[in-house]
Amino acid sequence: MMDVYSDLKTLFRCALVASIFISTHAFAATEAGKVLTVAGRAAAATQDGDIRNLGRGGGVNSGDTVVTSSNSYVRMKFIDGASVILRPNSRFHIAEYQVAEKEEENRSFFDLVKGGFRAVTGAIGKRNRRGYRVRTAVATIGIRGTDYEMRTCNGDCGNNPNGDYYTVHDGGISVANSGGEIEFQTGDFGYVSNAGMSPVPIPQADADPLTADPLPPAACE
Repeated sequence: MMDVYSDLKTLFRCALVASIFISTHAFAATEAGKVLTVAGRAAAATQDGDIRNLGRGGGVNSGDTVVTSSNSYVRMKFIDGASVILRPNSRFHIAEYQVAEKEEENRSFFDLVKGGFRAVTGAIGKRNRRGYRVRTAVATIGIRGTDYEMRTCNGDCGNNPNGDYYTVHDGGISVANSGGEIEFQTGDFGYVSNAGMSPVPIPQADADPLTADPLPPAACE
């Protein structure tokens, strides 16, 4: 597995993306960020059903659903400096993304429909906790300035139980649903099986959907 990690880290090294300049002045009103690198195939579907292929430098907009194919990865950087790398066979909906002058009007809301990702928070999540969230079918993630990874399993994670798996590389996240809420800190692993079960901490040995196929850091070093 370390060979896979090394290959991905090389593939997405910062040297490949250093020439891409991310600025709030460089985007159209609806554009949320840019694709930095793609390995394999990725596409974006609009709310109207239009589909376009994504490549290096392509824009992603508020309302888009970003989709990765088998054995494919995509790394994105958002206007506020947040970074996200998606796993293969993922569906990541940019539900609402807005950078505003008033801090309380900033929005960085996402839905993970399928697959998984690793993310580093940008200015929105660091300054306004309520301005950032990721929803799945079983829970909602909130954070304040962090580097974390998650994967949702639905019959596609081998023999591992279905549900959401989490780990925090730096900082902290909160995971909540109708069953309860729990915070995970650096080095923690967590799991929730369904929307009515409270999230719970788990040992690293039970987090195989993440640890058996780790993602490299989402942000450039």
